[in-house]
Amino acid sequence: MRGANALYEGHRLMLPGLKDRATATCRGCRYYALILGREENKPACLATLDLYLSGERRVPGELQARDFIWLAGKEALVKAVAKVQPERQACGFYCPRG
Repeated sequence: MRGANALYEGHRLMLPGLKDRATATCRGCRYYALILGREENKPACLATLDLYLSGERRVPGELQARDFIWLAGKEALVKAVAKVQPERQACGFYCPRG
C-alpha cells in the first residue's frame, strides 16, 4: 500500500516557528555585514564572533577587514566570508533585522 497517497507524501510537516527561518535568506539576517577590504568588499556572517553573537557589541552594517582581523584573526575572516551567500537559506544563527 506504500505510495497509495502520493499527494500526502509530497508535503512536509513544519513547526509554526520554523516557517520564517526556512524562508529567510542570509541577506535578511542581523549578523550579515559587509567587510570592506583594500581592493574589494565581501559579505560576511558576524555570528562566527562571540562578541556579536552574545550581544556585547552592536552588529555594524559595514566593518573594515583590518578590524575583523584584529578581533578574530585571518582564519576567522576567511571562514566568515565563506559561510555567507546572500541568497542562500539562512543558518541556525538567523535573527531578523530589527
